[in-house]
Amino acid sequence: MKFIDASKCVRGAQSYKNVSSSELARIAKTSKPQVIRWRTNKNMKLHTAQLIALCLDLTLEQFLEFGN
Repeated sequence: MKFIDASKCVRGAQSYKNVSSSELARIAKTSKPQVIRWRTNKNMKLHTAQLIALCLDLTLEQFLEFGN
């Protein structure tokens, strides 16, 4: 089984949706440093992945595809 790299999911989804880290932080009601952590950590909680997908108007499955 291959593990999904959550940081790749975040970076890929942001690029696909053309959303900056500052903009994602605003949409997700969090700080830019938190988004930077999401962009660099390989692991994240499921509810965080769901939140990011929702903020970027993606399904969870679409979001996770960016990690492959």
